[in-house]
Amino acid sequence: MSAADWIDLSGKVAHVTGGGKGIGQGIARALAMAGAQVMVSDINPDAAAATAREIEGASMALDVSERDAVDAALARTADQLGSLDILVNNAGLYLGYGGPVEQITDEMWRDLWSVNVDGVFYCCRAAATIMKSQGSGGRIINIASTQTVTPGVGVTYDGSKAAVAQITKALALELAPHGINVNALAPGPTWVNEGEAPPVDAQVPVKTGDPLADTVADRISRLPLGHWGDPMEQGKAAVFLASDMSAFVTGIYLPVDGGWLTL
Repeated sequence: MSAADWIDLSGKVAHVTGGGKGIGQGIARALAMAGAQVMVSDINPDAAAATAREIEGASMALDVSERDAVDAALARTADQLGSLDILVNNAGLYLGYGGPVEQITDEMWRDLWSVNVDGVFYCCRAAATIMKSQGSGGRIINIASTQTVTPGVGVTYDGSKAAVAQITKALALELAPHGINVNALAPGPTWVNEGEAPPVDAQVPVKTGDPLADTVADRISRLPLGHWGDPMEQGKAAVFLASDMSAFVTGIYLPVDGGWLTL
């Protein structure tokens, strides 16, 4: 075996939720480049299909907030592609800063949490069931955020990503005896507008007087690595967590953030 074998995902089947654009698309591309067969799901079926065509994968429409749809989708992945070895829970909502807590409606709260937390739970439960039945272990990668530990977006989003990190730790303990590694990837500032150059240096968000928004603007202006991340940088980290390179890694929160959390 050579070092190249440690990162080779040939023969593995991955399901990436929210893979039609942005970070999910970058992760789907990277997993395919490492040799995995990738099922791309997205609430937008056209976006999922476009990504799948590019990486010679498969696609489906999926709203992760729908429990029965999640169960059917992951079962279909295993049936259609032969197994389910890697799950990436990337689908999520980001509803801006959300405003002051007194302006957050019950509907806003439930809409975001139904995807960011309920959806992660539904997908993890379905994947664990399949992976345990296969008896060959597996990898679950949940997409958290730097906002898990450094608030700066708002109580809805920040709270949901903190929940994802704790779900990850609890499942890592529960599923370890079955050879299923569960980890969280925590993106920092990542530019997802494909075809547009990210702002650099002084071209950061203008401070508004809102303490949460201004925290984000200030940190972006001082990123130690000096630039925004891109979806493929998140994808490379996902390949690490999906491959034998991380065989002895479970229950971690891995920031890929350009140094954001050092500030």
